[in-house]
Amino acid sequence: MSNTILDNTSLFTLIYKWRKKIILVSFVSAIIAAVGSLFITNKYKSEVILFPTMNLSTGKALLNEYNDFLEIGEEEELEHMMQILQSNEIINRVVEKFDLINHYDIDISNEKYYVDLMKKYQGNVESSITKYSSIRISVLDEDPQMAADIANEIAALIDTVMNNLQNNMAQQGYQSLLKDKDFVLSEIKKLEDSILKIRALGINDYESQSEVLNEQWARAKIANNHSAANAIAKKLEILSKYGGQYSALRDDLVHSRGRLNYVQKKLNEHKLTAEESLEHKFIVNTAGPALKKSYPIRWLIVVTTAFSTAFFMVLIIALKEQIKSIKQS
Repeated sequence: MSNTILDNTSLFTLIYKWRKKIILVSFVSAIIAAVGSLFITNKYKSEVILFPTMNLSTGKALLNEYNDFLEIGEEEELEHMMQILQSNEIINRVVEKFDLINHYDIDISNEKYYVDLMKKYQGNVESSITKYSSIRISVLDEDPQMAADIANEIAALIDTVMNNLQNNMAQQGYQSLLKDKDFVLSEIKKLEDSILKIRALGINDYESQSEVLNEQWARAKIANNHSAANAIAKKLEILSKYGGQYSALRDDLVHSRGRLNYVQKKLNEHKLTAEESLEHKFIVNTAGPALKKSYPIRWLIVVTTAFSTAFFMVLIIALKEQIKSIKQS
């Protein structure tokens, strides 16, 4: 005899032969699953759908005319927001505000109670990126209003956490820029003092003065006006000695003043970021209490249990028939 089941009997023949037992056991399993599902606590799902904005600081968004802070964010902003949603700051704020330790009936006498709390939280709260490049925040809870409140609170906390992060960084940057501004101002003061000393020697504009004096010296020479030529020559000597230094100081002053303007602009940006807050999201749908439960889906449990039982019954019977065939051979 062949070692294969189908050499002895077809699969359909096998199922037909044992049909009553398969149907009976599957039916009993379905009844047990139906009864068991009645003891599973109903949970209700609420969802918030939102889009992130461009990841700009408040100051940059408000002062930089080339950036539109109302523009919807792209992949990078989606990833940043997903990290924020999974941050401990948001989780801890939600746990504290809704007293989830008691709500989830967590035993705090267990030294690993926080692990149990996180398992419950992560089992009930989910954040995901949709195919439309939006973010869905889904919350399951036994209380439909609680599910909606938690989902909306998580969405609201996005702005709080992101603004806090930006504000903290802006405060540090602002203090650093103040020091930079003081340094630039001191450099400008030194440069201006040095230029004033050179101007006291009669040098106000090296290039134009050099051109005019050389022309006057040439005319004096042509006119054989030696006294005028000598006087002009002395001025040219001073101009030659200090003119290069004057030009260098003047260029440094222009550069330092440009640097001061840049630092002042950044100071304004950081000041706004530290003091003001922006929305970092566009909410498409806010969460509301669900009208019907989302979990468990009892009919699905019953059907899945029945079909799974039938499948394993067929598998066991097939193995049994195969063993019987092997023994007979």
